Amino acid sequence: MIHQLIILKKSGFFIIAIGLILFLVSCGSESERKAEETSAQVTSGVAEIDEVTSLINKDPENAELHHVRATLYYERGVLREAVRDWMTAIRLDSLNPEYYHRLSDGLMDDNQPVEAIEVMEDIVDIYPERVPSLLKLGELYLIMGFYDDAITAFNRVILVEPNHPDALFMKGLTFRDQGDTSRALRFLQATINSDPSYTDAYLILGQLNQRLGNPVAERFLKNAIRLEPDNPVVYHALAEYYHFNDDLERALEEYRSMHVKFPLYADAFYNSGLIFMEMDSLDAAYEMFEMAINVRPTMARGYFYMGLIYEAKKDYVRALDLFDQAISLAPNFRRAEEAIKRVQHMMDMES
Repeated sequence: MIHQLIILKKSGFFIIAIGLILFLVSCGSESERKAEETSAQVTSGVAEIDEVTSLINKDPENAELHHVRATLYYERGVLREAVRDWMTAIRLDSLNPEYYHRLSDGLMDDNQPVEAIEVMEDIVDIYPERVPSLLKLGELYLIMGFYDDAITAFNRVILVEPNHPDALFMKGLTFRDQGDTSRALRFLQATINSDPSYTDAYLILGQLNQRLGNPVAERFLKNAIRLEPDNPVVYHALAEYYHFNDDLERALEEYRSMHVKFPLYADAFYNSGLIFMEMDSLDAAYEMFEMAINVRPTMARGYFYMGLIYEAKKDYVRALDLFDQAISLAPNFRRAEEAIKRVQHMMDMES
């Protein structure tokens, strides 16, 4: 571009060229502004949004009004409009970190993760020691598998607040996802040292120690239950720990308590069915899988295991029907496809 301008200058057209460029830029800015105004004047059909739009039409340079409308769009899943409004809010008030955070959320939900990260990098450039922004940026890096960048972001938090439990926890998660279990355990332990009520740290410490065959896992998982007695996930983790260690009766006992305490938690019924299958209690297993799909009708694997039970009983017609239902819910369900071929072969052999 510089080279082109030099040539134009030598040709005596430099001033004309600059004028043309400025004219085109001004036209572009004007067209963008008019497009925004047109967008703002369109009726959405939602009273709340239209009310805010009316206020924006009267005060188009009000960043907070664009933020409010973006939030209303976002809550209704209208992501492109939400993103547009948050971008406008940032243009009008480039120092408000909340706008950057919410724009990043909108971009992530709209499957634009790289752009979401760039937005958070922008606000961190403005506020290099702002802990919430560094944490969110690190989390986005972690989601995308940019582990070194994630660690750097969390380390920057720790420099500002050395015992920040969220930074320690997220750093532990990053090492876990990298397969560095030793350092993951160290930072997760540091998390609960900093905040003894950090349930997720106990939960993941339990799961990691379970994989290592360390019985201390049970204590961590029970601590998670103590901290969040109304959270089905922590009960499920303890039941899985017993199942992992082949203590099937204790696992079933935990799941039975979940059936009562959390009757809409489908995975507790499903996992009970798996245990009953291991115990060759096919009727009890079928009942559990049936309960699971009653709670969650889209659970393809529930239909699949019910089909396996009918296959074991040589009721091939009903087995095929259940395998077909599993595939209709999960079209790439390879095990169900293999089961259909196997059952059809058995039916051909018996015909």
